[in-house]
Amino acid sequence: MNTLTIGPFARVLLLGGGELLVRLCDAARQASYEVAVITSPRHAAEAVDGARLDARLEALRIPHLTVDRIDTPEVRSFVGARADAIALSVGAAWLFSPAALDELFGGRLFNVHGTRLPENRGGGGFSWQILTGNRFGFCIVHRVDAGVDTGDVILCEEFLYPAGCRTPADYQAHYTAQVVAHLSAVLADLRRAPRSFQLTSQPEYLSTYWPRLHTPTHAWINWDWSAAEIERFICAFDDPYPGAQTTWNGGQISLKKASLNLQDLQAHPFQAGLVYRVHPKWICVAARGAALVVEAVGDAHGASVLDRIRIGDRLFTAPAALETAAQRVSYTPGGLKS
Repeated sequence: MNTLTIGPFARVLLLGGGELLVRLCDAARQASYEVAVITSPRHAAEAVDGARLDARLEALRIPHLTVDRIDTPEVRSFVGARADAIALSVGAAWLFSPAALDELFGGRLFNVHGTRLPENRGGGGFSWQILTGNRFGFCIVHRVDAGVDTGDVILCEEFLYPAGCRTPADYQAHYTAQVVAHLSAVLADLRRAPRSFQLTSQPEYLSTYWPRLHTPTHAWINWDWSAAEIERFICAFDDPYPGAQTTWNGGQISLKKASLNLQDLQAHPFQAGLVYRVHPKWICVAARGAALVVEAVGDAHGASVLDRIRIGDRLFTAPAALETAAQRVSYTPGGLKS
């Protein structure tokens, strides 16, 4: 089996965005690294700890660059000043050409991936995991090549998401803690001395790919699904996302904080979507084979309408919305591709 020996390093270059990137900046600094970040416009605008990512980096005095494209003189100059850095991609928005990988990073760019590879390549990881009932988590680090999550793996640590993890926000918090703990130790080692890693190639015949999700497009509830399927679907688009969507009294609403209720009834498919019980803090909704308890219902602007829903009301999703939900969307470094 081939090995890769890298280090020691004095600098870390992080590419991408999100809370994990900020936490890894902190971990690298604690290990006495110089830290810098390259991010995309869509990542720079995302909130981390209540502020835009670029504002957080500014407050932390971390040198950073926000770019649409990675193959520009500006990027080459920024990276060139850190030519001896180890580079980590944390959800980076760009695909890298072989020329860019060699010229910019000299084979020292690695991607941090949170699901089993070569299965589960692509984006939208936590929502897909909730939809499929997958509680296995990973801190995988692999070499970046010209493909999508296809390079040789140099590090793999497996963990379980606790039973209390139900929403993407729950998964994200646990994942971030696990990855920071694992990579902090690795970065500390690489700061002091070279380290050898075994290279594990990904068997392509086992590969699967799941595309990125977009809540306004994809999060429409199909009331023909079973109660258990709808529960997982609502959880998959819960915090930090706006919620799973349907309509009530002709207007769009979002549902969060849903749980399966096996006590009340074995509903007929025609009852699916009917509100059969209301409480000041929740509603009970019939679904195929069982029912749902829903504790958060918001209008199109996110304001609660829970107290306005009455017994006998029906939640309904039009076929046109379900057709829209089957469409694929694409993202660019600047955001959703129109």
